[in-house]
Amino acid sequence: MTKMITYDDMTIEMMQGTQYPAEMLGLALSITMKSSPDDFIPKFTAEKGRFILEAEHSSVFEHVVYTFLIQNMSRSLLAQLTRQRTASPTSGSQHYQTYTDYPCSVSPCLTEEQATIMQDGIDYSFETYDKLLKTGLAKEEARQALPNAAVTNYLWTIDARNLALFLRLRLCHRNVLEMQIFAEAVLSMVIEHFPELYRNVGPQCFRGKCKQGPMKCVEGPWIPRNA
Repeated sequence: MTKMITYDDMTIEMMQGTQYPAEMLGLALSITMKSSPDDFIPKFTAEKGRFILEAEHSSVFEHVVYTFLIQNMSRSLLAQLTRQRTASPTSGSQHYQTYTDYPCSVSPCLTEEQATIMQDGIDYSFETYDKLLKTGLAKEEARQALPNAAVTNYLWTIDARNLALFLRLRLCHRNVLEMQIFAEAVLSMVIEHFPELYRNVGPQCFRGKCKQGPMKCVEGPWIPRNA
């Protein structure tokens, strides 16, 4: 039987973040406004962060960069994260690794009946994968039988400008539960690292009116899951 874990078993660790991000952004802003960077560098404040986000003068944020290590995320979440084209990803390879012993990550909200059905489907997929390997099929071809729930590890590097955009899109309740869990965990880390910027970051309804039209969520203004 394949081990099943839930989205709550995903772990996210900030491996590195630009040192002194507020000072770096203060320097970048100073360069845009003054002839000499040796002049007095103004302090980067939450008010400036809010103004720059709203005015969309956010190219200076690209000088602040983060790298996150994510473990026990599903392959379906990996597919969504790779849509953030301005980030640099490295993921566990189903070409080089044998996935026979990997667990699968599923929603923590499954009913007992749903969990049983999910377990049966996942077990069948892994049994098929194992049988194909035993026939001599290369693992890079046998992986086609693996489910989206199979977990992987992921190294993700992204600058602050594009991370703010990512969070604006992915904190929204329209996203699947695993993505919301991931986005909120990342937000809590970057708020601690760079509060002057990230306390101003949230989905569209956090900073104004939702623009999703008929696709907007039915839950009302955004509230973090763990608030």
